[in-house]
Amino acid sequence: MSEYREPPRWPLIALRVTAALTALLALLMPFLAGGFLQGYYPLLDAHKQTGTVLCIVALLAAVSGLLVWRVSRGPSGPAVQYGVLTLMCIVQFAFGDERILLLHVPLGVGVFVMAEKSAVEAFRAKAGNADAQEAPQGAQETVRGAKGAAEGTVAGAGAE
Repeated sequence: MSEYREPPRWPLIALRVTAALTALLALLMPFLAGGFLQGYYPLLDAHKQTGTVLCIVALLAAVSGLLVWRVSRGPSGPAVQYGVLTLMCIVQFAFGDERILLLHVPLGVGVFVMAEKSAVEAFRAKAGNADAQEAPQGAQETVRGAKGAAEGTVAGAGAE
Protein backbone atom coordinates (compact mmCIF):
# COMPACT_ATOMS: atom_id res chain seq x y z
CA MET A 1 0.00 0.00 0.00
CA SER A 2 1.45 3.38 -0.94
CA GLU A 3 1.32 6.21 1.51
CA TYR A 4 -0.36 9.48 0.61
CA ARG A 5 1.93 12.42 -0.18
CA GLU A 6 0.79 16.00 0.03
CA PRO A 7 1.09 17.64 -3.42
CA PRO A 8 3.69 20.42 -3.70
CA ARG A 9 2.37 23.94 -3.18
CA TRP A 10 5.00 25.89 -5.11
CA PRO A 11 3.12 25.66 -8.46
CA LEU A 12 0.02 27.09 -6.78
CA ILE A 13 2.08 29.94 -5.31
CA ALA A 14 3.61 30.62 -8.75
CA LEU A 15 0.11 30.66 -10.27
CA ARG A 16 -1.16 33.10 -7.68
CA VAL A 17 1.81 35.46 -8.13
CA THR A 18 1.50 35.47 -11.92
CA ALA A 19 -2.30 35.78 -11.71
CA ALA A 20 -2.00 38.81 -9.42
CA LEU A 21 0.55 40.43 -11.75
CA THR A 22 -1.67 39.74 -14.76
CA ALA A 23 -4.66 41.30 -13.03
CA LEU A 24 -2.68 44.39 -11.97
CA LEU A 25 -1.23 44.89 -15.45
CA ALA A 26 -4.67 44.50 -17.03
CA LEU A 27 -6.00 47.07 -14.56
CA LEU A 28 -3.22 49.51 -15.48
CA MET A 29 -3.82 49.33 -19.25
CA PRO A 30 -7.01 51.48 -19.47
CA PHE A 31 -5.42 54.21 -17.35
CA LEU A 32 -2.43 54.39 -19.67
CA ALA A 33 -4.70 54.49 -22.73
CA GLY A 34 -6.90 57.12 -21.11
CA GLY A 35 -3.89 59.29 -20.30
CA PHE A 36 -2.84 59.10 -23.93
CA LEU A 37 -6.34 60.09 -25.07
CA GLN A 38 -6.27 62.97 -22.57
CA GLY A 39 -3.25 64.38 -24.40
CA TYR A 40 -0.26 62.98 -22.52
CA TYR A 41 1.28 61.22 -25.52
CA PRO A 42 4.23 59.43 -23.85
CA LEU A 43 1.66 57.14 -22.20
CA LEU A 44 1.02 55.47 -25.56
CA ASP A 45 4.53 53.99 -25.42
CA ALA A 46 3.97 52.96 -21.79
CA HIS A 47 0.67 51.34 -22.87
CA LYS A 48 2.51 49.34 -25.55
CA GLN A 49 5.30 48.25 -23.18
CA THR A 50 2.77 47.24 -20.53
CA GLY A 51 0.93 45.22 -23.18
CA THR A 52 4.15 43.37 -23.97
CA VAL A 53 4.73 42.60 -20.30
CA LEU A 54 1.08 41.53 -19.92
CA CYS A 55 1.49 39.00 -22.76
CA ILE A 56 4.63 37.57 -21.13
CA VAL A 57 3.11 37.38 -17.64
CA ALA A 58 -0.07 35.76 -19.01
CA LEU A 59 2.12 33.13 -20.69
CA LEU A 60 3.94 32.54 -17.39
CA ALA A 61 0.55 32.19 -15.68
CA ALA A 62 -0.45 29.59 -18.28
CA VAL A 63 2.74 27.63 -17.56
CA SER A 64 2.05 27.93 -13.83
CA GLY A 65 -1.48 26.67 -14.45
CA LEU A 66 -0.07 23.64 -16.26
CA LEU A 67 2.22 22.97 -13.30
CA VAL A 68 -0.69 23.24 -10.86
CA TRP A 69 -2.64 20.76 -12.94
CA ARG A 70 0.12 18.22 -13.62
CA VAL A 71 2.49 18.54 -10.63
CA SER A 72 0.14 19.56 -7.82
CA ARG A 73 -2.84 17.55 -9.11
CA GLY A 74 -4.99 20.67 -9.01
CA PRO A 75 -7.69 21.85 -11.39
CA SER A 76 -6.94 22.21 -15.10
CA GLY A 77 -9.04 25.37 -15.46
CA PRO A 78 -6.27 27.94 -14.80
CA ALA A 79 -4.04 26.42 -17.49
CA VAL A 80 -6.81 26.68 -20.07
CA GLN A 81 -7.94 30.14 -18.96
CA TYR A 82 -4.46 31.64 -19.02
CA GLY A 83 -3.68 29.91 -22.31
CA VAL A 84 -6.72 31.57 -23.88
CA LEU A 85 -5.82 34.87 -22.19
CA THR A 86 -2.31 34.67 -23.66
CA LEU A 87 -3.74 34.22 -27.15
CA MET A 88 -6.15 37.11 -26.57
CA CYS A 89 -3.25 39.32 -25.44
CA ILE A 90 -1.23 38.49 -28.56
CA VAL A 91 -4.17 39.31 -30.84
CA GLN A 92 -4.86 42.44 -28.77
CA PHE A 93 -1.25 43.55 -29.14
CA ALA A 94 -1.39 43.05 -32.92
CA PHE A 95 -4.63 45.05 -33.22
CA GLY A 96 -3.17 47.89 -31.16
CA ASP A 97 0.10 47.91 -33.07
CA GLU A 98 -1.80 48.15 -36.36
CA ARG A 99 -4.13 50.81 -34.89
CA ILE A 100 -7.26 48.73 -35.50
CA LEU A 101 -9.07 50.40 -32.62
CA LEU A 102 -12.50 49.10 -33.64
CA LEU A 103 -11.35 45.65 -32.47
CA HIS A 104 -8.59 46.69 -30.05
CA VAL A 105 -10.86 48.46 -27.56
CA PRO A 106 -13.59 45.77 -27.16
CA LEU A 107 -10.99 43.00 -27.01
CA GLY A 108 -9.18 45.04 -24.34
CA VAL A 109 -12.34 44.99 -22.25
CA GLY A 110 -12.49 41.21 -22.69
CA VAL A 111 -8.83 40.84 -21.68
CA PHE A 112 -9.44 42.94 -18.58
CA VAL A 113 -12.53 40.97 -17.51
CA MET A 114 -10.89 37.61 -18.15
CA ALA A 115 -7.69 38.60 -16.31
CA GLU A 116 -9.60 39.73 -13.22
CA LYS A 117 -11.95 36.71 -13.21
CA SER A 118 -9.09 34.27 -13.73
CA ALA A 119 -7.12 35.86 -10.88
CA VAL A 120 -10.05 35.37 -8.51
CA GLU A 121 -10.32 31.72 -9.55
CA ALA A 122 -6.55 31.24 -9.17
CA PHE A 123 -6.77 32.33 -5.56
CA ARG A 124 -9.66 29.90 -4.98
CA ALA A 125 -7.80 26.94 -6.51
CA LYS A 126 -6.31 24.32 -4.21
CA ALA A 127 -3.41 21.97 -4.77
CA GLY A 128 -4.43 18.35 -5.00
CA ASN A 129 -8.07 19.23 -5.61
CA ALA A 130 -8.56 16.80 -8.49
CA ASP A 131 -7.08 13.51 -7.24
CA ALA A 132 -5.88 13.98 -3.69
CA GLN A 133 -9.19 14.81 -2.08
CA GLU A 134 -11.21 12.24 -4.00
CA ALA A 135 -8.95 9.30 -3.14
CA PRO A 136 -9.36 9.45 0.65
CA GLN A 137 -13.15 9.79 0.30
CA GLY A 138 -13.29 6.77 -1.97
CA ALA A 139 -11.09 4.86 0.43
CA GLN A 140 -13.38 5.81 3.32
CA GLU A 141 -16.44 4.58 1.43
CA THR A 142 -14.70 1.28 0.72
CA VAL A 143 -13.85 0.87 4.40
CA ARG A 144 -17.43 1.71 5.40
CA GLY A 145 -18.76 -0.77 2.85
CA ALA A 146 -16.44 -3.47 4.16
CA LYS A 147 -17.49 -2.75 7.76
CA GLY A 148 -21.15 -2.87 6.80
CA ALA A 149 -20.68 -6.17 4.98
CA ALA A 150 -18.79 -7.61 7.94
CA GLU A 151 -21.44 -6.44 10.39
CA GLY A 152 -24.17 -7.83 8.18
CA THR A 153 -22.40 -11.18 8.09
CA VAL A 154 -21.95 -11.19 11.85
CA ALA A 155 -25.54 -10.09 12.44
CA GLY A 156 -26.80 -12.61 9.90
CA ALA A 157 -24.81 -15.39 11.54
CA GLY A 158 -26.19 -14.49 14.97
CA ALA A 159 -29.77 -14.38 13.68
CA GLU A 160 -29.60 -17.89 12.29
